[in-house]
Amino acid sequence: MQKIFKRAALAASSAWRRACVIFSRFVAWQRKGGGIAPLSAENHECLNCHTVYAGNFCPRCGQSAAVARFTFRHALSKTLEVWGLGNRSLPRTLWHLIYRPGYMIGDYLEGRQAPYFPPVKMLFLVTTVYILVQHFIAPGVMEQIYTDAIGQLNEQKVEIDDGDGAYTGKQYVLQGMNVFIDAFNEATAFFRRNQAVELILCHSLFALLAMRVFRRSPLRPKMNLAECFFSQVFIASQLLMVSAVCIVATGGSMWMDNMYTMPTWLLLLVLLYDYKQLYGFGLLRTAWCTVKILIGWSVVISILLIVWMAASMVWMAIR
Repeated sequence: MQKIFKRAALAASSAWRRACVIFSRFVAWQRKGGGIAPLSAENHECLNCHTVYAGNFCPRCGQSAAVARFTFRHALSKTLEVWGLGNRSLPRTLWHLIYRPGYMIGDYLEGRQAPYFPPVKMLFLVTTVYILVQHFIAPGVMEQIYTDAIGQLNEQKVEIDDGDGAYTGKQYVLQGMNVFIDAFNEATAFFRRNQAVELILCHSLFALLAMRVFRRSPLRPKMNLAECFFSQVFIASQLLMVSAVCIVATGGSMWMDNMYTMPTWLLLLVLLYDYKQLYGFGLLRTAWCTVKILIGWSVVISILLIVWMAASMVWMAIR
């Protein structure tokens, strides 16, 4: 019996060591990222300034050595490159956002930007794809959800009494509440039509909170607001991709307990995955910082709504 336990312990220890080695290699592969295209040793004559040079780009005007005779294929490729689809930039960036998001964002912030697609432009493209997925996979579902939410909010509007028996202060409060509800409905409709703008504003608040919460991180201490903002824009694109997958997987049975169509626990896991790689804290410390950011975001949004509501009441009183 002792030999059996000893063999089992040795087998478990050996399996654990192999798992640790495999995991270490996987993390090293994640950190490495993509390679750089080799430098061409051939001599080229630039078609723009006729400079003879060796390399991938003309040292005088910067034109690529790959520029060739203009054909329909070449024109299509150049047109798609405007949207990041004619080269590997956009597909590479989306792929890196899946398997090494924090490391990729760190690469971008440290200056290795040529291999990756610009974050704000990518957010608008990913948002367009996300809206198309919503339209074709779950047509009308999101509109019905928003319609029901606005209907429930409009039910909170009240009739305001007139005449001598009506309290002036109460009238101002009720009028202010109705004005707030109408303005909130208009804002909701605007952001519904412009989801990329909504995400940029929401993640701008995330950037402010992340700059504070992760200011003493091991890998990137004291990140400035611009760095935190572009980090969050990358994360917004990643979360939209996950949301699109959730829509496809559920066929329209969606979660609406956060700004994305995914369960909140999945949102927490994705943010934890990103922040762990980006900032370098331990798992528990990163989880606690992530929870603090989400709580802080909810508190700030609640305060802004209360201030907005109070401002509507004051406006009705003084106008």
